[in-house]
Amino acid sequence: MNDIDVRARGQLPPIVVIVVVVLFTLTSAGANLIPSHRPTPAQLRAEEMTAVIEQRRERIGELRTIGEKCEPQAAHELARLYAMDGQWQEAHAYADRYEQRCGADYVVRGWGNAPHRRN
Repeated sequence: MNDIDVRARGQLPPIVVIVVVVLFTLTSAGANLIPSHRPTPAQLRAEEMTAVIEQRRERIGELRTIGEKCEPQAAHELARLYAMDGQWQEAHAYADRYEQRCGADYVVRGWGNAPHRRN
């Protein structure tokens, strides 16, 4: 007796395409299950700000030794860094000390009197 082929011609390519699509779908679903941490823009900004703050505080430490001399450029930078770092009382006290030692300097006084947030 002759075997009857139940499968019609041309069915194999669509089955292969369907199997490939299903495999691709399952593969991409599996890849999405793998956790990956992508920092948010806010986290990136916070990291950058942390680095800037650390650099500023290091520079303040360097300038504290130089700042007690009458070098206007160093005094301007130190007063500015104090104010930017939120050390308002230190900036004001430094401006007072600088004026007593070296005379009036409007830049140092300006940073010493810089407006600040009151809590």
